[in-house]
Amino acid sequence: MGIGAIEQGYYSVVRWRPDVTRDEARNIAVVLVDPEGQFSGVRTAPPSALSRDLHLQGFLDGILQGLKAQFQESSGEDLARLRGISEHLSLSLDVSPPKPTAVPDPQKTLDALYKAFVARPTGSGGSLTKGAITDKVVAGFRARGFRVRRGQYVGDFVFDVIVDREEGPLACDVMSFATGAKDFSPAEWEAGHFLFGLRRLELPGVAVIEPPPHQSHHEAQASYDRVEQWCGQEQVPVRRPDQVAQSQLDLKLV
Repeated sequence: MGIGAIEQGYYSVVRWRPDVTRDEARNIAVVLVDPEGQFSGVRTAPPSALSRDLHLQGFLDGILQGLKAQFQESSGEDLARLRGISEHLSLSLDVSPPKPTAVPDPQKTLDALYKAFVARPTGSGGSLTKGAITDKVVAGFRARGFRVRRGQYVGDFVFDVIVDREEGPLACDVMSFATGAKDFSPAEWEAGHFLFGLRRLELPGVAVIEPPPHQSHHEAQASYDRVEQWCGQEQVPVRRPDQVAQSQLDLKLV
């Protein structure tokens, strides 16, 4: 989004209805444009905050990425495009008609609109959940220019993240052993599904795992060690989420 001496803009709120019959909508994004095409921007809610269902997260992520792509580069057609989207979408996905707003600074205005209409308060420790970590992993890959698909099936197996590369797709599984849970058997089942799927599909993969903190319950450490050992036996690399975010994962070597 470019920053200029703009005083007038228009914004729309994107709403998602999981159940149309109940008409219970959730604000999931905000779009800000101006009539002259000097700036445009889209701020979206993280998919992990929209649903616990992995496949639905992937579906919504695809919609939101498509919306971002339409306003990636500012043009004089942005306001007309936004009005057209608002007029033609309905039912599960709804975009409110553009409303005028003062824009002393485009980025700060977009952030303020997101905070007012979309953002929800998060509890302590939420940044280490599987969903929140997946948000960061996906953002890290996209920041490096990769096309990323979230919660996607390949054959009969669903993967947290699929990274499209010139060498072929890379499957990623995201796990967290720093959530404070006492039972980590679901994470072990997930790891087994992931490794079995890689073997059956002959697909390269990487496990992105948040390890347990030093003061965690001994079951968390034991389960983490078990999953790390399984990955080693299958020759699947294990990386921490911060390594992905800091571009310390060479995808050509996976």
